[in-house]
Amino acid sequence: MTTHIAHQQYRSIFENAVEGIFLTTPDGRYLDVNPALATIYGFASPGDLIAHFRDIKQQLYVEPERRDQFVRLLERDDKVVGFESQVRKKNGEIIWITENARAVYGSNGAIAYYEGTVMDITARKNAETDLEVQRAYFSQLFANSPQAIVIIDTRRNVVNCNRGFEHLFGYRAIDIVGFGMRALIVPEELQTECEQLRNAILEGATVQCETLRRHRDGTLIPVDMIGFPIWVGPAINGIIYIYQDISERKSFEQQITHQAFHDALTGLPNRTLFAERLERALERSRRRPELFFAVLMIDLNKFKAVNDTLGHSTGDQLLIEVARRLSLCVRAVDTVARLGGDEFAIILEEFPSKKELLKAARRMHSILCEPFCLCGNELLPGASIGIVPKIADYTSADDVLRDADIAMYRAKQGGKGMVLFDKRMHRELIESINLEAELREVLAKDGLTLHYQPIVTVADEQLEGFEALVRWDHPLRGMIPPDRFIPLAEETGLIVDLGKWVIGEACRKLKSWQENLASAHHLTMSVNVSIRQFGKPGLVEHIAEVLRQQQLNPACLKIEVTESVLMHDVGRTVTELNRLRALGVQIAIDDFGTGYSSLSYLRRMPIDHLKIDRSFISGFDDPEENDQIVRSIISLARSLGLGVVAEGVENRSQLERLRALNCDKAQGFMFSRPVDENKAMELIGKFSQL
Repeated sequence: MTTHIAHQQYRSIFENAVEGIFLTTPDGRYLDVNPALATIYGFASPGDLIAHFRDIKQQLYVEPERRDQFVRLLERDDKVVGFESQVRKKNGEIIWITENARAVYGSNGAIAYYEGTVMDITARKNAETDLEVQRAYFSQLFANSPQAIVIIDTRRNVVNCNRGFEHLFGYRAIDIVGFGMRALIVPEELQTECEQLRNAILEGATVQCETLRRHRDGTLIPVDMIGFPIWVGPAINGIIYIYQDISERKSFEQQITHQAFHDALTGLPNRTLFAERLERALERSRRRPELFFAVLMIDLNKFKAVNDTLGHSTGDQLLIEVARRLSLCVRAVDTVARLGGDEFAIILEEFPSKKELLKAARRMHSILCEPFCLCGNELLPGASIGIVPKIADYTSADDVLRDADIAMYRAKQGGKGMVLFDKRMHRELIESINLEAELREVLAKDGLTLHYQPIVTVADEQLEGFEALVRWDHPLRGMIPPDRFIPLAEETGLIVDLGKWVIGEACRKLKSWQENLASAHHLTMSVNVSIRQFGKPGLVEHIAEVLRQQQLNPACLKIEVTESVLMHDVGRTVTELNRLRALGVQIAIDDFGTGYSSLSYLRRMPIDHLKIDRSFISGFDDPEENDQIVRSIISLARSLGLGVVAEGVENRSQLERLRALNCDKAQGFMFSRPVDENKAMELIGKFSQL
């Protein structure tokens, strides 16, 4: 009875166990299996499973030799524990199982059968495989990554580091594992930052920043650092730091930044950086009003001539040398910049007095006036400097630069070397800008007029002709002096259109007089042509067209040019003068004696008259000084077959001396001031009665 109960209990366990239970013969057949094993192998019932397998070794195991290993273990040890194999289910699916078994012996002492259990461990095996793959990924990523990776425990000690770390920082893993890393690679000044980042990571954050770390040899390395916690369950078990060397990128960024804020040719700060530094200098000057903070604007006087004659390569070398000289003149707190072209600017800071400031400026001007020996040439370009001596009262850098530029332009215009800015200059500039706009408008509307000054023969004081002089009668300002708006027209280029208008109007008026006044048939009209007009193509064509339209005898028109026009471009000048001569127009050199024309040049020029500058005539009261000069000019003219006109004759004594020197013609206040067309007609009538 007891045996029967025990057997029933065993069968109940056998049938209801969640593990597969089997009995197999040593030669590989199933004697009995429970429902759980049938389910594991994909059979509907234990009977189906037993009937299916005739050879466990070949039919069940993916690797048949695993059955042989299983049997050998049982024969040797009488038991097998945790024997893992891959097997095929009924449908061919491969799964992982683990077997525990023992050998059961018969009465004859031989193994009668094996009994054991089976568990499906496929899920576990898959998880282990996935974990192994992840471990392989991490291991290879860790070992082979070009980035420096180090694992730190929560006590700040190195757990491991990869080859990238060894290469970047120069420490071998074997030498630093188990030791603190901070003292090795973190610069002293970044210890606090490092601790703050560590605390953030230990609170669960991932941090990324650009910072500096130290190589074993002491070199500081810019790095991009990422730090994140290692979670083991709910707790942080360590930290992983990843370092990317960004030295090359930082170097490139510095290079780009330098290029953005520095001049490529000279290496000096450019306009952008200069403006930034000037803004900061303005702030400092307001905090220290007792000191002088100044800005200098510097322009080379003859840089264009150097470029045009010696080439841009020599011009570049000159700019480099100017930059070098200026840099040697300043202190570390000062700034020298190249703003563009041949324009340099300097910020001078914290000078105790204006005297010391000007002393420094004079030293700079002096050193720029010394010869430059470049490409086998000795150059003396000279320089003009505009100075704003105290910038504390300014509100913007642009205003400072504007005023320094105004002062520099004044220095250049007046040939003064250095000029200090004052507020009057700014007012004059605004007035000049307004005047330019008004000049453009009045020129477009034919609002200018011509006045005429008579030119008479010295011998018999007969009217020979007039010189046409432009006048501007402003409705609000009144009569604006020519020396006020003519230079402005020259500077802005308006002189070209202005000159065309003067030529056209003067010829028109002369033709009108010749047609309406019998005594005007022989008269001539002299018109001044500036260097700007002469250098612009189309002058000869315009004069030819005016003569054609007015049907004026070309010999009645005299074109007056200064010596500076003749010397500007001798080859082109000779060509253009010959073209004018071919028209039949007369040519005179105005203000002769004040320039640098030579006898050889005069012989080449198709010239008809020399006009002696008024400065030599007004000095007639000192015969020793000017009489000989005038005599020499007249003698030179005679030797070249040229006529002579004396300007600025104001009294009869001067006229008599000119008559004694055999001068041909004269003009000046003695005969008449420049007059309008109506009074000019009266003068024509008056002279005809003499």
